[in-house]
Amino acid sequence: MASVTREVDPISRIEGHLGVKLTVDDATNMVTEADVHGNLWRGFENFLIGREVNDAITFTQRICGVCPVPHGQTSTFAADNVLGYNDSFQTWVAGGQQLSSADGTSTVDVPDGQGIPAKALHIRNLVLSAEFLMSHITHSYHLAAPSYIQGPNIPPWTPYFDDSFYHPLLRATGKGVAATTNASQPAQAGATLPLDDEGFSVDLWSAVIKQYVKALRIRRLTFEAGALFAGRMPMTSCFVAGGVTTDKDEVLTSKCTMYRSMMEEIGNFIIQEFVPLFLALGALYPEYDNVNNVSSPFGTCEGYGAGCGNFLAWGAFPQTDGTLGSARGYKVGLGAATLPITKDDVYANLKEHIKYSRYAGSVTELDANGAPVVVAADITEPATEMRTIPVRDDVDKYSWIKAPRWDGHPMEVGPMARLFVAGVIQDGVYLRTTVPSYTAYAKTVGGDTGLNPALIGPDLAVACVRSGLATLKFNADLTALGLVGAAQDWTVTNAGTTSYASANINIADITQSTIALAYGLPSAVILGAVAGWVYNLKGGASTIDRLRSRPLESFVLIQKMIGGFTPGTNGLDPITWTGGGWLAALDALGTADTFISKQAAPGGAEGFGASEAPRGALMHMCSIDGAGKILRYQCIVPTTWNASPKDANDVRGPMEAAMASNGGIPYLPTKTVAKGGAGAFIAGGAGGGVEALRVAQSFDPCIACAVH
Repeated sequence: MASVTREVDPISRIEGHLGVKLTVDDATNMVTEADVHGNLWRGFENFLIGREVNDAITFTQRICGVCPVPHGQTSTFAADNVLGYNDSFQTWVAGGQQLSSADGTSTVDVPDGQGIPAKALHIRNLVLSAEFLMSHITHSYHLAAPSYIQGPNIPPWTPYFDDSFYHPLLRATGKGVAATTNASQPAQAGATLPLDDEGFSVDLWSAVIKQYVKALRIRRLTFEAGALFAGRMPMTSCFVAGGVTTDKDEVLTSKCTMYRSMMEEIGNFIIQEFVPLFLALGALYPEYDNVNNVSSPFGTCEGYGAGCGNFLAWGAFPQTDGTLGSARGYKVGLGAATLPITKDDVYANLKEHIKYSRYAGSVTELDANGAPVVVAADITEPATEMRTIPVRDDVDKYSWIKAPRWDGHPMEVGPMARLFVAGVIQDGVYLRTTVPSYTAYAKTVGGDTGLNPALIGPDLAVACVRSGLATLKFNADLTALGLVGAAQDWTVTNAGTTSYASANINIADITQSTIALAYGLPSAVILGAVAGWVYNLKGGASTIDRLRSRPLESFVLIQKMIGGFTPGTNGLDPITWTGGGWLAALDALGTADTFISKQAAPGGAEGFGASEAPRGALMHMCSIDGAGKILRYQCIVPTTWNASPKDANDVRGPMEAAMASNGGIPYLPTKTVAKGGAGAFIAGGAGGGVEALRVAQSFDPCIACAVH
């Protein structure tokens, strides 16, 4: 088998400097091996030595400007641990309940002397959850989406991929579909702005670009909301061991009201625009979707980027009742049961491999002069490592990222992993049966089941009809349009008749007011190919599954933050938020303690804090002396898991597996492959490496974190 080596470096639209060396079968153009490499090293773990343990909360937020809040909170949990506020992982409410350290599933009383005030716990959770929403929206729209949706023909969207890499409906207006296909779509070489017709987007591309721009405002709102309690966002000022820096006498009602107002707007965007768009995306790129999903009429689902199939989550958002808002556990295999994780499991099973990482070995002691004693090793234990020593000239090592392993297994972390661990996604099972409130998107009228217009933004829905992906069915008396007779069923398509003599109406012939009238009727339901796709989606692992896990997790999370919602009675009625959630619990506390003071134990202590970042499982391991000064500090970061190189047993990391395992992904510099679906097109064309880029981006890698 002849093969060639291809380098895709840098991987663009991520945080940091990442590349991948691919081995490609010359005959099939399929990737057979992948070496993912982080391209720099920083040294945070070393320069934290000797500092106050609370200083790490501030310093580690500077590991990454994209995800500082998770580092700040996890460092706080680590400081809480070594100062005696918690037993491990997260910090709970003093005098309340916590997860049992024995089995990781039941609850036990928080030991006397441990815990923080409830007001502090809620503030920590609301700040972190705001960060989650910001990160998911930013990655989905502004980092990943341009690899699937061609931008306008102006900077910063140019240069973009060859047209052939984009579905025709997601190329700049005028590029993908001939003007004769839809009378409302102008013929032009490539739009610089999204176009409207009668107040609605002329096509799907225009609707998506509008969402891209709107998402810029929404992500800003997440920062503003979080800053109400964090002091500032990003790089928060509120975290401290023992609680938060908020004045205990401050009544937070006005801030809670402002937070709720902003989060309701964010929630509306998540429900009506973010979730529907990314659920539909797999319909246009089915080869990147999991193999459990129905392929027709969009093409075959190939499951590109499935990965290693193992998932791990430390859990996040500890609650006053001893539960976690985001579950803790792991599973080895898509169909395997989720297993609990205890503190003892962490010390027994968590290792970092460095056979292919540019580090010298293990350092667990210092010599008489305080210099590190380096022992050659391919495997290190982060709980005992005292220094991280780089080595630049070992030709067998190819990455500055270490390779964490759990009981010898590579583990994928992140939103898809969290949803698998929690059972919100299950392999081969309909999402409508496992995702909370997913069924709210479904609507049955008569014998037709489709999507509920009340939860699909009108502009996106109309664009899908105009693009031939959906139809709008409703029952009404259209006498005002010149018809005579009683009410009847009507179906709006992009291929109906040019008069109202038939029950099928061409959307190009309808005015904005008629479209709005139809969309606002209680009898309206969205049908067609994309509606069936969304309704029948099943769980699985793939590039697209990673992408849609972010809106799905946001959908679940926003309801925990501010309470549930009730859809409007029709497509033009607003969503009603019912109140409650973590925010209401904070507001109800009024004036209450936010901090409990403790001193370091005379003999020092060691331990760890663990939480979830938007990108996945995050742990900080720490030991201090009797004065509270740091002796050892190690961070095991989400992208360190996901973008890890091969381990001591030559087993690929999760991102490498997503590119080279399970038959690999294509590398198409010149090869063409016919694709099905509306406006069938050719994938490939000039360039190459787009497939690897898409797979890598689906992990939302953060290399500043990974090479901390």
